[in-house]
Amino acid sequence: MTFGEKLKNYRKNAGLTQEELADRLYVTRAAVSKWERDLGYPGIDSLKLIAVQFGCTLDELVSDDDVEHQRQLENRMAKRMYVCAIACFAVAVVFALLAYFLEQPLWLIGAGVFCAGYLVFAFFTRPRWKRLAGNGIYRAVVFVIMLLVVLAVTIAGVV
Repeated sequence: MTFGEKLKNYRKNAGLTQEELADRLYVTRAAVSKWERDLGYPGIDSLKLIAVQFGCTLDELVSDDDVEHQRQLENRMAKRMYVCAIACFAVAVVFALLAYFLEQPLWLIGAGVFCAGYLVFAFFTRPRWKRLAGNGIYRAVVFVIMLLVVLAVTIAGVV
């Protein structure tokens, strides 16, 4: 949805005419008409007034993406990461208990692997996961965990 379409929708939902909106924004009706037809774009001061007038953020106003939909997707991904973190922690506890009660230290490898999984998922549960994943940090963390797993299995094989 273009800025002009959004502005027109906000204005109509508020029950305002172009003239009334222009008066509130301290511009002419022609300017509002031009913005709604995507023939021009308001300055930053006018954009801030528009955002305040309609109770939205500047991102929601000028972004081509549906910001609310994007937020919902990010929240859904964060919840999935959180559930995976909790599951990894629970499995790590089970492996640790098996190692303790069965007196088999090899179970500790599984506990260590799932603890590492817990740390990764807990780290990426935070909102910054998207930015970090885009920077390649996610791949680096997974690579380091894989190295640790291989090292743990190798050491366990020697013992």
